Amino acid sequence: MLSVMSLGVYSQEKPEVRMGGSLRMNYRYDSWNDERQAEGGEFGFDVFQIETRVAYKKVKAFIDMRFMAENNGGTMLKEGWVGYDFKNGDDIQVGQAQVPFGNLDYNSYSWYLSSLYSMGFEADYDMGVKYHHKGAKWDWQLAFFKNADELFSNDPDIRDDRWSTDVVGDNKEVNQLNGQLLYKIDKENAKHKIGVSAEVGQLYNRVIDQMGSHSAFAVHYSLDAKNIGFLAQAMTYDYNPKGDNDQFVEVGVFNYTYPMVSGGNIYSAALRYKWPVKGEGVLEAVDLYNEFSYTDKRYGLTRTMMNTSGVHVKLGQVSTFIEYIAGSNHPYLGGGDNALYDGTDTGWEGRFNINIGYYF
Repeated sequence: MLSVMSLGVYSQEKPEVRMGGSLRMNYRYDSWNDERQAEGGEFGFDVFQIETRVAYKKVKAFIDMRFMAENNGGTMLKEGWVGYDFKNGDDIQVGQAQVPFGNLDYNSYSWYLSSLYSMGFEADYDMGVKYHHKGAKWDWQLAFFKNADELFSNDPDIRDDRWSTDVVGDNKEVNQLNGQLLYKIDKENAKHKIGVSAEVGQLYNRVIDQMGSHSAFAVHYSLDAKNIGFLAQAMTYDYNPKGDNDQFVEVGVFNYTYPMVSGGNIYSAALRYKWPVKGEGVLEAVDLYNEFSYTDKRYGLTRTMMNTSGVHVKLGQVSTFIEYIAGSNHPYLGGGDNALYDGTDTGWEGRFNINIGYYF
């Protein structure tokens, strides 16, 4: 954050505004795309991001806007809420806030994130109200989300223009309750978080005007030590949509819609090593990591797997992720649009990816 501005007329309690953001570019080379291989890969614009934080007395606000190419969803709000800080350290947020489910803020260290993101269970942001209690040993969050990040529209042609993965198509997520409980163990050289998360809500079918339901439950663990980071999560989910076929729901993100099996179990683990960086040069951080996720689908459908190996290098304001992402039956990794529902085994495919961002 570079910009700090004070607004108002009161000398002691002026509103404070902090602004920052990033400009990111991306290179990728896909094993399943013959045209891209013939070109030697593809390099292009990823996203321009603007973040704004506002604070005045106990009231605060946060906005994270993303500007992408139209074929990736165009302009979208990732996160945006108004909040209040209580004297005991608790806070409340109203608006488009992160859903308190699983390891937060992310269940991965990579730029590409894990399979949970493609299924709507990582880095999810919905419209509602969230209360967060922050204790010495115990943290808990309770939230009610009226719906996902909608633009006051049920038009299926625009409802997948979003940053978070959510149910789209004929159905939409409404009236969702979330709860999370964390137990914290803080040692001199390591911090542990052991948690459980629960989610229950409704699925409204706008075509036949009927209400279904959905639920998800997870246990999760995170370790933040001197040079080591570790994330683990096991979860189960269940969608019960109304309509002709209750075996799948359509989900969408970044202007991309695909079917997902309506129930299953997902297991994931991620390990990170912070390479020691000495001196006061421009090189600030080198992180090595590997992540794996496994999706066991209902109805005996072929499992989905994903593995990411990479390095994150921070040179001053420039942050670079260099990764090889391998996937089996994954919609983002050569498995086809139906990879999360189709029973066909499409085998393993891979993507070499470099994301370069300048943060200000």
